[in-house]
Amino acid sequence: MEERNLNITSNDREKMEQLNQIQQINRVTPNYNLDNTEISFAIYVSPEQEACIIGKLDNNYICWCSITTITDYENKAAIFDYLVKCKPETIFNEPEALGGRYREVMNWHKFYIEKKFYQNKHKYYSPISGAFFDNDNGQFFAGEIRTFFDNELSKCKYRLIDDSYIVILKKYQAILTKQSDDGYYCTLKPLISLLEDESYLKLCPVAEFRRLYLECLKECANLYNRYMTAVR
Repeated sequence: MEERNLNITSNDREKMEQLNQIQQINRVTPNYNLDNTEISFAIYVSPEQEACIIGKLDNNYICWCSITTITDYENKAAIFDYLVKCKPETIFNEPEALGGRYREVMNWHKFYIEKKFYQNKHKYYSPISGAFFDNDNGQFFAGEIRTFFDNELSKCKYRLIDDSYIVILKKYQAILTKQSDDGYYCTLKPLISLLEDESYLKLCPVAEFRRLYLECLKECANLYNRYMTAVR
């Protein structure tokens, strides 16, 4: 792991931590050592152009949680620069950090930025532009969030040419709820995969469209949970 630059003033740290929804009073102690863990980013965006940035240490712990807007480039860039330069002092988990907004944010569209090995060095990789970038490029990080939102939203307009895809989603929903036996999940794996690939629909500007799509995803999850309970 590359050593982080800890040369940051207490005033700068305090200013940045005001954006963090994880408060020092709610800090938890991890069950294992995370000192050498690189930070990755889970970015959730909403149809209302909000952006939730989660600084992840692994699948169990996070060190950052903030909600800004898609167009708030300055703060999003500052968040990235701060996290990659400073060792986080707060460790938490997503449900507790987001509180009452947890379920809402988990239904937003998301992507991940994490480090990968490239040209003999670990660099951050964005799947949005397929680009690798260094720790000092917060502006690029902020721009990728806006690009992701614009690109994914543009796909929705082709689903809204007429009402035909809403009809299809209703048929999908009927298929997903047609049976409740434990093995039905395996039968519907192709349909579930198809629906998961169209997650850009979470950004659809038509609320009824989004609701119907999310209900289909919920039924997919129900089928999976029943299947896993049966095979355990």
